[in-house]
Amino acid sequence: MDEWWKHDQLDSEPMRDEYELVQRVFSGVTGAGWIRACCPMCESKTGKPDKRGGLGYNTRTGGYNCFKCGSTGCLPQNMREELPFTPPDVAFLLQFEPVEVANGYIPLFEEPGLSAQSCEDARAYLRGRGLKDAALAEARVGTGLWGKLRGRVVMPIFDPQTTKIGAWSGWVARDYTGTAERKYLYARAMKRDKMLYNVQALSVVTDRPVYVVEGSLDAISLWPDAVAVLGKPLESQVEILAAAQRPIVVCLDGDAWTEGWALSMKLKLLGCRAGNIRLPPRVDPDEVEREWLDEQARLCLP
Repeated sequence: MDEWWKHDQLDSEPMRDEYELVQRVFSGVTGAGWIRACCPMCESKTGKPDKRGGLGYNTRTGGYNCFKCGSTGCLPQNMREELPFTPPDVAFLLQFEPVEVANGYIPLFEEPGLSAQSCEDARAYLRGRGLKDAALAEARVGTGLWGKLRGRVVMPIFDPQTTKIGAWSGWVARDYTGTAERKYLYARAMKRDKMLYNVQALSVVTDRPVYVVEGSLDAISLWPDAVAVLGKPLESQVEILAAAQRPIVVCLDGDAWTEGWALSMKLKLLGCRAGNIRLPPRVDPDEVEREWLDEQARLCLP
């Protein structure tokens, strides 16, 4: 059993009873997205039965909410599977045009890049940030050997609908020398407003949360349980996040905690099980211990 379920505050007898009521009332209802039914909890909580369909259920996230009696929660995955709904894969929300592989790109953590002397500075920079070789290899982080990508680490953004190595939806390149005028470069044709780095993590069905961070290197520090909004979160990314098949914990940089709080509230209103972690000022997610983040995530999830 998942460690998160063992610690879950919702794993109590009253909540299990409420889950069963919600599951029962929606077991014969068809539809997708937000659907409504009369709330079976209203009479015991308010003294009046609900006759106007006050209970909403989100077939994509498992979240439910009654605007009359205030009952709210998120069905565990095993109970969702018994309902006649199939949440859409996140990939279908994303319409990316392929972009060319970054010019001069070579992966750093597979041969020949792994042992190339010309790549040593890039590897040292990433390891100096405390990033693990295994995560960097799985994310296929590389560097540029010439041109505008020289002196930068390159993070590919893969097409979520295919596993083909050459299918890139975009890329992010970060200067590691401290001398470039622009710290970050992006693929010219990529659509950042409809994109998340490591968006595939949203489709993993688990009770373990996925972290929403700002930068791709922050996401790699929490690999594979993080997605990056590539800057500050945009309204166009909210729908993509709301389709996640797991709880969401927003963890933006310390100076952006208000944006993180607002994003978590929007996701809650969409029926997601979501929370927000406020980091200290000028602190990034990759600068704190993973154990601390996991504990804060457990505390902030409703």
